[in-house]
Parts: sequence; C-alpha cells; structure tokens
Amino acid sequence: MKKNIQPSGTSTPRGMATHLPASALLRRHVQDTVLATFLKWGFREVIPPVFEYLDVLARGLSSTLLEKSYKFVDRDSGRLMLLRPDITPQVARMVAGILADEPKPLRLCYYGNVFRYEESHAGLEREMFQAGCELAGEASPEADAEIIAVASESIRRFGIEDFKIVISHAGYLSGIMSYLKKSMQGSFSPDVENALRDAMSKKDGCLAASVLDNAGAEMSVKENVLNVMKLFGTAEVFDRAEGIISNAESNQALRNLNEIYKLLSVYGLKAQVLIDLCETRGIDYYTGLFFEIFHDGVAYPLGRGGRYDNLIGRFGADCPSTGFAIDVESIIMAKEKRYGVSLPDESIKYLVFLSQKSMGKSIELSIELSGVLRNAGYKVISDTGLQTIELATEYAMNNNIEKIITEGKDDRHFFVTDVKAGKKVHVDRSRLIDGN
Repeated sequence: MKKNIQPSGTSTPRGMATHLPASALLRRHVQDTVLATFLKWGFREVIPPVFEYLDVLARGLSSTLLEKSYKFVDRDSGRLMLLRPDITPQVARMVAGILADEPKPLRLCYYGNVFRYEESHAGLEREMFQAGCELAGEASPEADAEIIAVASESIRRFGIEDFKIVISHAGYLSGIMSYLKKSMQGSFSPDVENALRDAMSKKDGCLAASVLDNAGAEMSVKENVLNVMKLFGTAEVFDRAEGIISNAESNQALRNLNEIYKLLSVYGLKAQVLIDLCETRGIDYYTGLFFEIFHDGVAYPLGRGGRYDNLIGRFGADCPSTGFAIDVESIIMAKEKRYGVSLPDESIKYLVFLSQKSMGKSIELSIELSGVLRNAGYKVISDTGLQTIELATEYAMNNNIEKIITEGKDDRHFFVTDVKAGKKVHVDRSRLIDGN
C-alpha cells in the first residue's frame, strides 16, 4: 500500500504510523472481521486500559517486555506507569481480580494497540495492533485445540489458506533438560544449558555438539540431543521422539501434544500443522503447548499463542489458561503479497447539491433530504460550499460518490446523476429514498 511522506514539521515519532482513510478503513475491516469470528465462538470482548501501574502489570511481563516498555510517572500519585506492551497480562489481571468469582471457563477476547520500544534499524513498528482470545479456567487438550482453531478461522476469514501452524510443547524440552542434568550431573551448568538452548533455537547441530563436547557429555547423550534437534515434521515426529529419550515429563508432553494434534485434524487443520519439538523460544513463558502461524513471504508470524497456566497466578489465585494473539499488520501483509487487498465498500451514495443558495428553503431542503436519506441507510454528503455543478461533479469523482442529487421542478422531485456513467434521471422523493 502506498505510504504518504510527511513534511518534517508534521512528522510523527519513528515507528508510529498515521493511518489515512484507506489504511484506517482496512484496519477497521480487520478488527471487525476478527472480532466477529471470536464472538461466533462464544468469546466476550473486554477493553483493557492503554496504560497501567508498572508494579502491577510487571508481574505478568517478561524482562524483555519490561525493558521495551514506555514508562512515565503518574502526575496524581507519583507512581510509575507504563504503556501496555502486551494485552494478555492485562486479561490475566482481570481474571485474577474483578472476574475471579465468575464461573469458569471464561472466554474473553480483545482488540487493541500495544507499544514496544524497537531500535530504528530493526524496521519494526513501535505501536502494533493485536487481536486475541484467552480461554481461562480450562486445562484440557480440547481448550488448546479450540484456541488454535479460532486463530486459524480468523485468518481464513481474509481468504488466506496457505498458512502453516507450527506446534511445540514446553514440557518436552523441559524433560530433555532434566535428562541432561541427570546424565551429565554437575557438568550441565546453567551456562551450558543456556548455550545449548541458544544452539537449539538456531537449529545449529554443530554448535550444540560443540557445547556438549566442551561440557564432557558422553557420545550417546550427544547423539540423543542431536536427534531431538531433528524432530520437525508431521505425525511421524511422535513415533521418532519416543525412540530417542524417555522420561516422565517428556513422555507426558508428547501424549498431550499428540492429543491436541488429533483434535486439530478433526477441525480440518491437519494439512496446516507441523510439529517442532526442538523449539525453545517459548519454554520459559509457556507451560504446555505453544504455537506460531506462518505464511510465506511474511517475515513475522501471523499469530502466536499457547498455554500459560502460571500467568494468572502471578496476580492472584492459580488458574489454567490458554490463548493467542494475531498480529494485524502481518495479516494485512500476507493478504497484500499473495492476494492483493480488496477494501470494503467505502463509496458514498449521494452528494446533495441544491445550488440555489440564496434561497433559505433550498438549504433547509438539502439538510432535511440528507437526513432522510441517512435514516434510510445511505451514506450522504450535504453540499456545504460547492458553487457549480462542475465543481460538485469533480468533488464526487475524487471522493468516491456514486450519485449527485440536484433540484427538480419542486421539493418532491429531483434529478439524480450517476457520476461514472453521466446518466441523469428525474425521480420523485419516494423513489429516491428507495434507492431507485
């Protein structure tokens, strides 16, 4: 989509976008579409505040998000505030606080902007729009599968079909780390664990082997880890994983993920799902399933989410929860790159141009007729200064106005000109209101 260049005297901060009518319309369309999908699945919308007390929301934020947050001092209380960098912790605060006595499970959804500091060279926006769902109070595989199904249907509403859902499980790699601590004992230090996680996140087998060699791991242990790093694919991954490392935590995670996978197949998503048992990016935040949704040609995920059973408990009583967030800009980018963008109909039906401005009755008639047409459901502009029909026609063509209404023989009859076709017809008031 074409970007407008702002003069320096009216520019906005780097990473903060100004959305003009077409861009704003597109984003409003995305908002309406995803929220309509969420509501059809029984989720109820909440609207959290844009900023909160730092010491309250910090309980649910990672150190990375805290570092990226915009902070300021409340002029009334002197307490530190922050612009929200994520909406999920806000929903967790609601569930633990004002919604604590509500019957569970709770199905809540939201749409809003979040703010994160990004280095200018990173090419990322500092204000992002998110839409998401949280299902609180349910710890079953069915809840996790439902969350992925809702996210997928939301994306499909934009005609995007060729996306991939990569599912992982925090418990599986947690079990692998427990296996390594037991096998390598004291040589598997926190530094070694962090270095190995880094290598696994990069899918770098050579680096992982080097880390384990330097830590004195036995050959069989190293081979098992390198085989774990190859656990990416479809359903056969579950069978391969069982033959590599067996411990209670990893085995339970495999069973749980397999159940979710089977449910996703019931939802008709089998072709979209890939399994990655070596993904490490979510294991410090998520407690079970976590996932990302990707589309070719878009650098960032269309959406991501998972299970975070410990999050709500940071604000109050423990409560299992699973959810996701969709990145609005990534959705728009995916649609633009593959399918092009078709904006909702933003055309204006009528421009009421009653040119005899010297007559008070003409002005009154213009205002009155415009109101009647709006009440009948039409978008209408009432002329407030165009001097000639030529200027009115030019204005209509530049502003996507379909028809121009001009005076007829009396206040019950009018001429209606189709702007594109140039065709002019004489109609009475009743036919005009009916859209004829």
